[in-house]
Amino acid sequence: MKKNAPAENSVFMKCFFIFCLAAGMLSGSANAQKPASPPDPKSDAGKIEVRNNAASLLADLLGDEKNVSKILIIKHNSPALGKLIKAISKTAGDGADELETLAKNDKTLNLHALQLPPGETATRAAISKTKEHELLFSSGETFEVNLLLTQTDALDYGSHLAKIAADNSTLPEQARQFHSRDVALNALFRRVVARIRALPAK
Repeated sequence: MKKNAPAENSVFMKCFFIFCLAAGMLSGSANAQKPASPPDPKSDAGKIEVRNNAASLLADLLGDEKNVSKILIIKHNSPALGKLIKAISKTAGDGADELETLAKNDKTLNLHALQLPPGETATRAAISKTKEHELLFSSGETFEVNLLLTQTDALDYGSHLAKIAADNSTLPEQARQFHSRDVALNALFRRVVARIRALPAK
């Protein structure tokens, strides 16, 4: 028993040494590489759903906004107001075209995912009808203020929709384009607010 002990201890030590060496190598390899965790499909699916909903709402909004300058055909307006409203229509039209191009290049981008509950749809229709009445039956500075107020709501909402779409885009270039829409709409929002402040106080 005593003669076999040193041999057994020697075998044990060798095995222990090999185990420690292997463990150290594996640990070192893991620490050195630290491969990125694969993306969570559920997380990606959730982001795509949010992006599509925001992008759909944005497309719907831009579709309306690109026609806002048509009201100037039947309503008298100042040159400053006309220039601003036409800039809004052009920016909205360009944005609507850009969204269509994005959807053609990315089959996962659905621009028809509005997902509005019936109560929200009915409320939006009622608000639209009220604002349309206010615009058609007002004139002068009252008309200008009414029109500009509709634009502060639309541009601020559109800017935030574009931001949400950018934050939930999985493609960097797509995110950049949504961010560009956010910046453009926000810049117009600030111009509208500045125009309202410049109007003479009654």
